[in-house]
Amino acid sequence: MIRMRKVIDKDKPLPDHTVLDYDECCAKLILEDFFPDIYGQIEVSDSPDLRSEKNIGIEVTIANDEKMMQALNAWIKIPYADEQHRDEYIRIMEKCGVPFEGGIQSWPSIKVSFDLVRSAIEKKQIKLNKGNYSSEQRLHLFVLTDTWFCDEVINSAKQYLFADQKSQIGFERIYVFSMGIYLHVFDLTSETHYVIKIDNSEQTIRNIKAREMVENSFSMPLIRL
Repeated sequence: MIRMRKVIDKDKPLPDHTVLDYDECCAKLILEDFFPDIYGQIEVSDSPDLRSEKNIGIEVTIANDEKMMQALNAWIKIPYADEQHRDEYIRIMEKCGVPFEGGIQSWPSIKVSFDLVRSAIEKKQIKLNKGNYSSEQRLHLFVLTDTWFCDEVINSAKQYLFADQKSQIGFERIYVFSMGIYLHVFDLTSETHYVIKIDNSEQTIRNIKAREMVENSFSMPLIRL
């Protein structure tokens, strides 16, 4: 039996569970655009999250405060919700320490620290150490975060990645996409770091394309035997 998945409403936030992950699609588009010689074409996969035609696997993860992510996810849905769900989303925000204000929403300040990114890397290390990947495969990591990578945070990252933990991390390259505009590149092989400031309008186009990828995958037919 063949049936179609429910189509995603283009005017509403993406559902919590989708066939393709939006952040993985964003990472794919950024890496293809900025590093075509390294990756070539990239496909969304699983274990690793992305797989390039040049046999490089890329894991993708988010390094943000979980409560703030829950509050933001609820806040985004409020304008589209019926009364019952609206009240539920407001309660979620309150439980996360972010009272709903009904107009211009204020948010707690984000701690400027490497801690969240380091924790995200360590979680991926645990997955890596379980042996879910081919020993022949080169692995990179792409981290999305709202943390501002000031000089202090960059120095903490360099100390962690290039000195303290280099032999244990297992990823050749780690990208940190900070605040949706700064792409920090940490090459663990050469122990080098540089940053690319991404044009906001160009990234908006990528974000739209990433959402379209998610929408298109969600509308593909389901085949049930």
